[in-house]
Amino acid sequence: MLRGLLTPRWVGLTIVMLLAVTACVFLGLWQLGVAQDEGRKEAVAAAAALPRAPLEQVTSPHSAFEPEFSNRPVSATGSYAAELGFVVPDRRLGGRVGSWVVGALETPEGVVPVLRGFVEGTPAAAPAPPEGTVTVLGTLGPGESPRAGAALPEGQRTGIDLAELVNEWPGDLYNVVLLAASESAESVGSAVVDPSLSRVPPPDLDTPLNFKNLAYAIQWWVFGLFAIWMWWKMFRAEQQPAGSEPVASREDAHA
Repeated sequence: MLRGLLTPRWVGLTIVMLLAVTACVFLGLWQLGVAQDEGRKEAVAAAAALPRAPLEQVTSPHSAFEPEFSNRPVSATGSYAAELGFVVPDRRLGGRVGSWVVGALETPEGVVPVLRGFVEGTPAAAPAPPEGTVTVLGTLGPGESPRAGAALPEGQRTGIDLAELVNEWPGDLYNVVLLAASESAESVGSAVVDPSLSRVPPPDLDTPLNFKNLAYAIQWWVFGLFAIWMWWKMFRAEQQPAGSEPVASREDAHA
C-alpha cells in the first residue's frame, strides 16, 4: 500500500485531496467568523431596538448583571459626586491612546458608575462632571475584572472593578456600568458637551451564532470529510487484486 501511495499518480491525487481539504477547512472557518459577526450584529440591533427605560425599572442596586442588560438603552437622573470620579489610563479609542473618565452618579435608588467618555493622555484628575441634577442617556455594560499591576496615583484605577467600588463608594451600588451617550444638566436645561471627552461606544457582545452561516461552515467541513473519504475509497479500490471480489459478494453468490 505504501508503494502505491508513492507512485506519481497517487502523489498527485494526494496533493489535490490535501489542497481540497485545506480549502474546505478555511472556508468553513471563514463562514464561522461570518456567523459570529452576523450574530453580534443581530444582538446589538435587538438590544438597541428596545425602548429606553429608567435605570431603576431595568435593575436595582446589588442585583446581578443579566446577559440581556448588555447594550440596553436606559436613562438615569441624579447628581455626580465629583470627589468619587476617577480615570482609567492606557485605554484606546479609534487608534488614540488615552484614559476613560468615570463618574459616580448618585440617584435616589443608588449610585451608578458612569463611563462619561474618553480623553487623550492621562489627566491627573477626572474632568469635572456637570453640577446639579443631571440626566444621563446611555447603554448598560458589565463591570471589569480586577487587573494586576503597579499601584496608580490617587484618582486613577486600572479598571471599573465593581467589586472594589462597592466597598469604597458610599450608598448602594448598581452592578452595572452606564456608558454615557449624552448628559443633560437641569441647571442649563440642555445637553452638556465637554469638548475634551469622546463618548465610548458599547462593547462587543457575547452572542449566539447566526445559524444560516453556521450551516454553511458545517457544509464546507462535510465537503472536506467527503474528499478524504473519496480519496480513500479510490485508493482501496485500486489496491485490490484484479478479479477479486469483496467477501460479502462471494457469500451472496453461494447463497
